[in-house]
Amino acid sequence: MNDDQAAPRRNLTKDTLDLYANAHKWLVIPIIIILVAFTPLYFATFTSEPWGYHMHAMSAIAWYLLMITQPYLATHGRLKDHRKWGMIGMLIAGAVVASALTITPTNVYFGQIGGFPPVFPAAFFYGLVFTETLAIIGFAVSVVMAIIKSRVPDEHATWMLGTVFFGFMPAWLRLSMFPAFAFDIEISTTSALMVSIPIFVAVILTVGYKLGKLMHPMILASTAVTILMISTSYLGGLGWYQEFVTDLMKPMVPWP
Repeated sequence: MNDDQAAPRRNLTKDTLDLYANAHKWLVIPIIIILVAFTPLYFATFTSEPWGYHMHAMSAIAWYLLMITQPYLATHGRLKDHRKWGMIGMLIAGAVVASALTITPTNVYFGQIGGFPPVFPAAFFYGLVFTETLAIIGFAVSVVMAIIKSRVPDEHATWMLGTVFFGFMPAWLRLSMFPAFAFDIEISTTSALMVSIPIFVAVILTVGYKLGKLMHPMILASTAVTILMISTSYLGGLGWYQEFVTDLMKPMVPWP
């Protein structure tokens, strides 16, 4: 056994190796959901979408592909490759955060033009400015904590999983409205979120329980942010809030 193969055995306990041995298989599910959720709202109109959307979509997809390959490399004796791709991953994570922040003001723009009723009313887009910003912050904090905890494999893996939860939330919000597109059903965003968000919270808590980290800061934070997303349209419908985010984002986007 060479040094590269032996390194994981020195730094990872057998329990940790066993716990994350199949993580790469489970992490295929989020990227499939992302591709499905964004098909009617992005891929179907790919050629007409702005450059910022392409940057965010491609960097996010690259990140989720990385999340599939990294646990596989780490648990199959390829720690050197894991570290190499981890360094590249920092650039990808930066692109995910930066591109997300640059397109956030467009939610206010969509709110200003009245949204896309009946599926996505103006209030929904206004509310996304807050809830998606929380998700971006959660993603960024998870990346930073994963770097800080890089020498503690179990903690490193937990925080990296946090990037999946926080980064997945925008896709999950859109997936909740997918039946409206697929079956031409009129459904409010609030109603869809009332059903989809508890399901996602259950997934987060189940993963936390299986990992023995139900009270871990990442599990608690991702659960709290996800629950807050139920109030996206309610928050976006508040007059004072609309005025605040409009004034805040006004220099960043062209207004109608």
